[in-house]
Amino acid sequence: MRHTHLVNYALYQAGWFACVLGAAWNYPLTGLAIATVAVAIHVALATQRTIELRLLAIATVVGLGVELVQLGAGTYRFASGTVIDRIPPPWLLALWAQLATTFRYSLHYVFARWLPSLLFGAIGAPLAFLAGERLGAVTFLPSVTIALLRLSLCWGVAALVFHFAVRSSSGSVPSAGAQLYRA
Repeated sequence: MRHTHLVNYALYQAGWFACVLGAAWNYPLTGLAIATVAVAIHVALATQRTIELRLLAIATVVGLGVELVQLGAGTYRFASGTVIDRIPPPWLLALWAQLATTFRYSLHYVFARWLPSLLFGAIGAPLAFLAGERLGAVTFLPSVTIALLRLSLCWGVAALVFHFAVRSSSGSVPSAGAQLYRA
């Protein structure tokens, strides 16, 4: 199980850095490609592909909604990769899909219960966006405080949605001994 979680975490981190640095360095398609490959590897290794694909779809749709709200509210803008103004760039949606790959794996303890899910979204997302801003992928627009509060609220709700999606997709979060990746 530990090996599965390490592989899952490494794939997620590789995709996150590829997307964020790709956007910051004006290579958003490179980040998108790497994140897409990481998601494909995850799905290929998963023992319950149907559940994983369902969670990927849910996370991407929820992510699109959250990002449309944030962009519409003027929370931030992106350094590169935006195809249509006020629509999130593809690399950002790939990050939402990537996040879904962790729900039943490296972050399964977080998404097993509603309170840790809520706190993870409300605290983790603003921290991730601060990191993205420091790396040059995103710029906060009004004030950083307002932007972080908007992110905290939206992501807290999104993380709760993910908690319930995981529970309804698989009945529960897999136990510590469950085989999740193919050997």
